[in-house]
Amino acid sequence: MTKALLLGVFLLGLVAQFVQPVGDALEGKTYLGGAILSLVGYVLYAEVRELNRRMLPESGSEIRTSDLREHIERVLANRRARRIRIDAIGYTGETVQSPVSRSLEALEEGARREVRVRILVPDFTVPMAIPGTLDAEGKAVDDPAYRAYQLDKVRWNVREFGVAARSLRESRRAEMDVQFRVLCITPLLKFCLINGDELFDGIYDKVVQESAPVPPERQILDLKGYQAVLTHWRAESGAAGREKVAQRQDLFDTLWRLASPLPGAHA
Repeated sequence: MTKALLLGVFLLGLVAQFVQPVGDALEGKTYLGGAILSLVGYVLYAEVRELNRRMLPESGSEIRTSDLREHIERVLANRRARRIRIDAIGYTGETVQSPVSRSLEALEEGARREVRVRILVPDFTVPMAIPGTLDAEGKAVDDPAYRAYQLDKVRWNVREFGVAARSLRESRRAEMDVQFRVLCITPLLKFCLINGDELFDGIYDKVVQESAPVPPERQILDLKGYQAVLTHWRAESGAAGREKVAQRQDLFDTLWRLASPLPGAHA
């Protein structure tokens, strides 16, 4: 209908240009032209809003953990998002470290983002059954060497964040503040909050038995979650989304207050 209206206005104006009586009849009809332009603006505004709505991920939809990178990149690449906060609970922080660092490095120089990242991980300095190994009776028991290996991975992610932060500061792409804390909890939870209004919620959904990556040669028990399903919630999508995001944010803030600084971490 809008296309037909605009085409009709165009043809009428063309006729008025060459046919004197039509031109005389339309002379002074400025209010009509303004009304038509207002109608067109209204239609375009409604269409843009609908387009934006469709582009936003559906709340309650499911994604793979490996796809979280795309959503982090979407937020960090948004020119209007000057300040970004990311809160995450995970195993070693790798799921967040890589996409955040790479997305910020892809920004143009002088972008001047302000990014705050808080990551809560298990305390690998204390005994735990998983990750661990099996005893003679087939029960899960602590494996100090493998815990140390996991702790080294966490510290490596801290250092990578530090390298990225210095590079981003020098190029004025972003000021990035990254903090890791540890808590003596079973590392099953896996979720990421962005700006307190988007949540990616899941768990480490597999316990596997595999060869240890560090000596001595043995079988270890480990958690896997890279292909785990995350449920995506948005606070703006309605009551269910707001409640879910608020619950997880409250849980994260509570655990963060109870947690301790990562021992021996140097960015």
